[in-house]
Amino acid sequence: MSVGVLTETIENGTYRVGRSAIPINPHKDNPFIPGPQFYLPAGDSLERIAWAVGQNLPVLLIGETGVGKTLSVRHLAHVTNNGFRRVNLNGMTTVDEFVGKLMINESGTYWVNGILIDAMEAGDWLLIDEINACLPEIAFCLHSLLDDDRMIVLSEYDGRIVRPNPNFRLFASMNPHEDRRYGGTKPLNEALLDRFPVTIRMEYLPMEVEIEVVMRQSGNEDRALVERMVRVAHDAREAMRNEKVFCTFSTRRLIDWARMAAQFDPMEAAASTVFSKVNPFDAKVLEDIVDNHF
Repeated sequence: MSVGVLTETIENGTYRVGRSAIPINPHKDNPFIPGPQFYLPAGDSLERIAWAVGQNLPVLLIGETGVGKTLSVRHLAHVTNNGFRRVNLNGMTTVDEFVGKLMINESGTYWVNGILIDAMEAGDWLLIDEINACLPEIAFCLHSLLDDDRMIVLSEYDGRIVRPNPNFRLFASMNPHEDRRYGGTKPLNEALLDRFPVTIRMEYLPMEVEIEVVMRQSGNEDRALVERMVRVAHDAREAMRNEKVFCTFSTRRLIDWARMAAQFDPMEAAASTVFSKVNPFDAKVLEDIVDNHF
């Protein structure tokens, strides 16, 4: 099945992609507004994310590493002039770091906001990465924010209720946990999962789109070479689905390989950007796949 690339337009202060439209934030002085990065809106993921933003609904993105979960939200923030912040919940991130904590100096105690409260008050977009690796206490503090109440109570401080700025948007992302290839992840708590009205499973890009993305982001202009590299990645992903290898082959990894292959032999470049990132068994299978194309 062919996957089309949607048209993006900006007109009369409104950004449109497919059937979705978002007002563009008129304030351009926010230091957290991300810079431009090449992005092709293939499929309907960006359209659905944009719809959720327009409805002020939290979004959960699920997909393999390097499929563009973070990039899609960052791109949308860039084109609409919204601040974008990202926090990685690595299993060691505490509530103090996430929400805030009391500090002490010679004048006494004072409160320091965590990234969540900062983003809520500033009206920035916050992406919570690896949400299925978070500690239970962080998950519980998100419940009230994701409920209809949409608030956080600073019970550790003064009991103050924090409600988000109208521009605030919440996103979360996670790798699939079903095949246990991502250490430290686990099934997302059902109560937390149910609080995300929009959940989108993102897949790897279609071949022709991925070729364009890899060429633009790597700077490698040899289309024939990049096309063979993308075919390697697609074969490696098929091997993964058939449990012949147990590693991913992300678009990010392809970009690293293509960037180095602009200067080095493809197999030599693969040794430093692909094979070195996996175990010896998977490396041998990937070497065989590369040999088939080079």
